[in-house]
Amino acid sequence: MAKEYETKVLEINIEEIRQKLLELGAKENKEIFQRRYVYDIDSEDHDWIRLRTNGKKTTLTYKHKKGSQIDETEEIEVEVNDFNETSKIFLKLNFKEIIYQESKRILFELDEIEFTLDTWPKIPTYLEIESSSKEKVLEGLRKLGLENKDCGNLSVKDVYSKYGIDLHKYKELRF
Repeated sequence: MAKEYETKVLEINIEEIRQKLLELGAKENKEIFQRRYVYDIDSEDHDWIRLRTNGKKTTLTYKHKKGSQIDETEEIEVEVNDFNETSKIFLKLNFKEIIYQESKRILFELDEIEFTLDTWPKIPTYLEIESSSKEKVLEGLRKLGLENKDCGNLSVKDVYSKYGIDLHKYKELRF
């Protein structure tokens, strides 16, 4: 099983982060709109399956979050060719909970590090930094001067909890 190396930084100044990334030479990609279904396998053990599309690429991902450190998430991801048909298969299965979610994201790429401004309904935009190793993620934090900022490899559910919102009370989360 592959490890995912990422961290989230909450309470950011979006324009300041964007400007700093551009000054560092990051490549900015245009904003994309994402749709996803999250199929809860075991809330207690932090296991779930995510079906996500941006309209061009659709992926099916198994995630197991063992903790909040940069390197504590296991992930298996495959590309599928049809979001709607794949969701029909999962609707036939007996999952504890199925949630539909939407988000918007702007991706910046710099030195093999992805910096993403993630916007979700009902909460402030946050920054996600992801790369191929823990060291590269820490390098991304340093580049932006965020190494002392409160951050962690939080699930989206945990991010919502920090804002006093129980994400699982929403079967649909739309803009």
